[in-house]
Amino acid sequence: MQPTNTLRLPPVALTLACALVAHAALWPFRANDVDEYLIPWLEHIRHTGMIGAFATPFSNYTPPYLYLLAFASPLAAIFPLVTVIKLLSTAGSIALALAVWRLLRALDCAQPARGAALVLALPSTLLNAPFLAQCDAVWAAACIMAVAMAIERRHAPMLAWFGLAIAIKLQAAFLGPFVVALLINRRVSTRLWLIAPLVVLLTLVPAWAVGWPFGDLVTIYFRQAAYSDVLSLNAPNAWIIIQTLPLIGDLPLKAMAMAIATGASASYIAWLASHRLPARVIPAAALLAVLLVVGVLPHMHERYFFLCDILALSVALTRRDRTGWFIAVAVQAGSTLAILAYILDTQALAVLGAVSMMIATYQVALLLGFPSRADLSAKDDAGSTPTCAIIAWPRPMNARHRPS
Repeated sequence: MQPTNTLRLPPVALTLACALVAHAALWPFRANDVDEYLIPWLEHIRHTGMIGAFATPFSNYTPPYLYLLAFASPLAAIFPLVTVIKLLSTAGSIALALAVWRLLRALDCAQPARGAALVLALPSTLLNAPFLAQCDAVWAAACIMAVAMAIERRHAPMLAWFGLAIAIKLQAAFLGPFVVALLINRRVSTRLWLIAPLVVLLTLVPAWAVGWPFGDLVTIYFRQAAYSDVLSLNAPNAWIIIQTLPLIGDLPLKAMAMAIATGASASYIAWLASHRLPARVIPAAALLAVLLVVGVLPHMHERYFFLCDILALSVALTRRDRTGWFIAVAVQAGSTLAILAYILDTQALAVLGAVSMMIATYQVALLLGFPSRADLSAKDDAGSTPTCAIIAWPRPMNARHRPS
């Protein structure tokens, strides 16, 4: 007999009510980045106009987020600037929840709305948008849509969404090994591969047309990469542990870290490209790619596991076993501890988060059989139990029971 999943998902209304209370509690906080970067950018847009603002470089972000900020700028006549920025970030969280709903629908999971609503109540989502006013949910939403398109074998839209995600934030490239492996696995025409870079370039055209120098636009990410030489900026990966060790943390380890990251990505691509890839294991395969890349790359920030948080929740919602929920909780704990380490300036929390994240990575690899040659089609089976189980709040005693 297969074990049953005793965890119930609350109704959407209850989840949204809890998320609303949490947003209200976190809203008054004002992060340093808001005053140092975001508010000056919004003020520039207000003073020079929604279109004229892009005539000259004024931000170290790529244009897509700035376009959204420009569209939201009229709200500054009604709300304080920080509120406008946080409203935009919260809109990104809503878009992310909708993307998760789309992914769950692609896998034909029951109660997709209840599962997707949980995105708005995740600790890392709450710390990201209403607390820090960050926009990670926007590029993560595009990545989740790319995964949903991969499940449906719609490769052109998948690459378009992936290109849009990269255009918003370079962190979306963490999903790159999964996308490349899937394209090789399914022998997708190389002509379609050009869709992603084409979308990236298209997002630059409006700013370039107004006057922003093209050379500056295409080098924004290179300038971002030169931000810091620290092995880990509170990212919950192995390097946060290593850099705290006496003597070892002072060694020039960047080249070795890059070599490890390259080797891990190549190994993952070779492994996934050579396996049959059932739709039901795609979220876990995508999760493993991001965990491996961010887990071994140097110079990562505390928020760079954000996509892992959402993919891990998706894995839990598309499985019926405790392993899926354990992975989701472990990833969420790792990310939340890292963000708290940044907020509280306590690196020890990031170290604890790294332990949790490494345990989660091991569990996902074990779940998929990485790096063995075992058939992935057998890795998510649980006897005759369907992959996507109905998970609902307990019904009243007199309610009619609907069979699974």
